[in-house]
Amino acid sequence: MKDLRELLPDYALGLLEGEEKTRLEQALQSSAELRQELLELQAALLRLPESLPPVTPPPRVWARIQQRTHPRRNFLRWAAAVLVVAALGLGGWGVGLYRQYQTLAQEQAKVARWLVDPEVKWQLIKNSEGQSFGTMLWREEGPCLMVLREPPPPGRVYQAWGRKNGEEPVSLGVFSGRVFETNYEGFDFMGVSLEPPGGSPQPTEPLGRVPTS
Repeated sequence: MKDLRELLPDYALGLLEGEEKTRLEQALQSSAELRQELLELQAALLRLPESLPPVTPPPRVWARIQQRTHPRRNFLRWAAAVLVVAALGLGGWGVGLYRQYQTLAQEQAKVARWLVDPEVKWQLIKNSEGQSFGTMLWREEGPCLMVLREPPPPGRVYQAWGRKNGEEPVSLGVFSGRVFETNYEGFDFMGVSLEPPGGSPQPTEPLGRVPTS
């Protein structure tokens, strides 16, 4: 089952083909656990666009986006489209919304770069009730990427933590989006909390954690 789980990110993005795709789809038909993990992974990785209000780009911009994007791989195409919008200029779009889309495009592209790396492993981040609210991707040498399902509420930020067994958590930084890149090396657990702007010396509202071994 472990090797099949490692195929789920590529399958969620429509990148899996051939024998591996067939093998995974057969396993999904017979495994409710595997189907649930796929649903949770899709929710964690593919809902980033929902943080922005729906906006229709000017026709001239959309036409140029369509000319520059490939008809396959919807998730990567969406990220590429946003990057093209940023490159072309948004005309009458507001500067604030432009910056939001630019940030979102960077997050989408970062997630995509991680998921195409065959060495990347992943694990759902769950709360104390066992409900997942995000995913941690990591490489054996230490880098990791936290991808959360929802942005923090207004006036709050996420704070990432590393913790060794028997020691106090160490702050790894705060973030106001859904994606945060850091390093898990030297820690037994990686966690996320919800904090006031600027963060806190210690977690005040822990959301969940992931063992690193």
